[in-house]
Amino acid sequence: MLSRTADHLFWMARYTERADNRARAIAAQANVSKANVKGVKPGRSQNTAGGVCCALECQGNSPC
Repeated sequence: MLSRTADHLFWMARYTERADNRARAIAAQANVSKANVKGVKPGRSQNTAGGVCCALECQGNSPC
């Protein structure tokens, strides 16, 4: 019984790690895509509210 539980925990951890790695890769790709927005000021983070406001500000639609 203990062996089977350990085996299940091992595979659950493996699948969780794989899902985490894929989520990080998707998030990184999304950040790269956001960084390619035309007119965004260089040096502003695209994954924060400030980066979003900066992108809108550059387009003249800033709610900030």
